[in-house]
Amino acid sequence: MPKEVFLVELWRKYADAAEEIRVKRYPDYVKLKARLKHHLCTIRLPTDIADQLVREYRSKNKNVNEY
Repeated sequence: MPKEVFLVELWRKYADAAEEIRVKRYPDYVKLKARLKHHLCTIRLPTDIADQLVREYRSKNKNVNEY
């Protein structure tokens, strides 16, 4: 089961250790998913904040997939 977190700082901790970051865009928000070895950690954010995080992790050469 995915684990949903509500704090960006906590999600960053999971994203730093993630194998892959997935981005799912909805009309009202963006869902970011950090895929770790044994579980999935998600967060729902406004579009502008999510775009900043996606840019940040792409610059760190993380595997970021949008679908």
